[in-house]
Amino acid sequence: MQFAHVDRGLAPNLRIAFPPPGFFLADARLVITVDGASVYDGSFKQGVDLLVPVAPGVHAVETLIDVGGITRRRHYSVTVSPGRGVTLALAYSRFWGNFASKPKLVEH
Repeated sequence: MQFAHVDRGLAPNLRIAFPPPGFFLADARLVITVDGASVYDGSFKQGVDLLVPVAPGVHAVETLIDVGGITRRRHYSVTVSPGRGVTLALAYSRFWGNFASKPKLVEH
């Protein structure tokens, strides 16, 4: 990831938000990476609310949902402006069994 050389106190944040999706019989494994580094590996049913310190610029976010060997992936490109932060709001579609291809991005 690109934040090894950045003062974390001054770094803009990339927030990745996915509220708990409601009732599911079985839990799935959810893995989220930012610029190739894992930032979450855990329960899909619990949802996530992560703050990832990143440098300004374009960042690659990937999600992977693993349900018993069946995987669904999404790739997102998120631009963080200098001195600003961005929230990547993930929405899950039960119909497609994956996150929406166009997430909501909110700059703050």
